[in-house]
Amino acid sequence: MAERRNKGRNLRQFVTLIVAVVIVVAVSVLFQRWWNDRPGTPPGEISVEASAGGRTVTVPPYSACEIDVECPEGEITDLEVGAEDTLTVTLPREVYDRDFSLLMIYDNPAANDQRLYPGNSTREVEVPGSVEIRAEGDGEETSARLLVVEIRSPQIGVDAEGNESPVRVIWSINAQP
Repeated sequence: MAERRNKGRNLRQFVTLIVAVVIVVAVSVLFQRWWNDRPGTPPGEISVEASAGGRTVTVPPYSACEIDVECPEGEITDLEVGAEDTLTVTLPREVYDRDFSLLMIYDNPAANDQRLYPGNSTREVEVPGSVEIRAEGDGEETSARLLVVEIRSPQIGVDAEGNESPVRVIWSINAQP
C-alpha cells in the first residue's frame, strides 16, 4: 500500500514538473517574440548629443526621410566650438550599432574630411575645432576652423502603409566660433 502511495506521489511530482517546464518555455517564447517585435524609436525622434568647451546640446535630426523621397530640411543645431576645443559627439545605440558616417566641413575646403564607421565600432567621436593643413605650393601650414559636422545613419522606419522602409537620417551641428 505504501509503495502504491509513493508511486502516485512520484507521478504527481513528475507531471507537476513537466507542466512547470512547459509554462516556463511558453513564457520565454512569448517574451522573446514580444521583445523582437516591439517598435523601436522612430528615426525622426533619435537624437545625438554634442559637447564642446563645457557646453552640451541635444541634436535632433536635421532630416529623416525615406530613400528616394524629397526631404524637407530641418533646423541645424548651433554649438560654440572654439579653435582649441574638441567637439565630442555621443551616439545612442540606434546609431552606433549600425554603420554611420561623419562629415567635417572646415573654412578651408582642403581640410574637409569624411569618416566611415562600421557598426558597434564606437559610441563617441571627437572632432578638432581647428586643424593645421599644409598649403600645396609653398608647404606653409595654415589653420582651418570647423564649421559644420554632419552624422549620417541609415535607419529602418515605417512608411505610410505601415511597412518597414529604409530611412536616411542626418544630424547637423553648426560649430559657431
